[in-house]
Amino acid sequence: MEVALITQALAQSTSPGTGITAAAGSNAQVSKDQFLKLLTYQLKSQNPLQPYNNQEFASQLAQFSQLEQLTNIYTLLDSQGKSNQALSQTISNSALPGMLGKTAKAETSSITFNGSSPASIGFNMPIQGANGEIRITDSKGKLVKSIPLGLSELSGGDHNINWDGKNSDGTVVSAGNYNFSVISSDGSGGSINSKSYTYGKIEAIRFKTDGTVLVINGQEVPLANISDVSNN
Repeated sequence: MEVALITQALAQSTSPGTGITAAAGSNAQVSKDQFLKLLTYQLKSQNPLQPYNNQEFASQLAQFSQLEQLTNIYTLLDSQGKSNQALSQTISNSALPGMLGKTAKAETSSITFNGSSPASIGFNMPIQGANGEIRITDSKGKLVKSIPLGLSELSGGDHNINWDGKNSDGTVVSAGNYNFSVISSDGSGGSINSKSYTYGKIEAIRFKTDGTVLVINGQEVPLANISDVSNN
């Protein structure tokens, strides 16, 4: 085992380009244990008549010390990051019960129809549109109804309409989850990318392993998708 090999490996694992994570993470090219094994093997296999250069050996120890310090720094930063994240989550969760009963605006392209009450559909037009429609589909992607949009609903800004739960034939559909999309274009025929959302009362808060969700109009919406909460 050559001295140059260990020195080169350490230099790669502690170089500025790789960063702390590369030096200390599980994918680092030379870990502390690996280095000690290499160093031990080097000492055992050296030629007694031609021992390794002392300066080179001291350089390797210095690089090992640097690697260990970087590992400790990474561990400390990682621990602090997890602690801060847990603290932030605790503070956030403790404030959530105060949102119950408030009206929330949630970015989503799905709505829940309860079988009787109209479902709220919201969307944002970034610019004035020339024509457009809202297409409501079921869970299998089948078109349920198309709702034409008037000029006032195609103007730039937020808009909200209610779907009465009826399909194209005028028959009330069964209760359940449905999807909607806003298809619109400008005066030159170019498509407009609209953001879709829904309004509703926050009925419940659920803490799940994959994150916190709010129940709005019977539908679970990730907390990160809530863009506005009001007392209305």
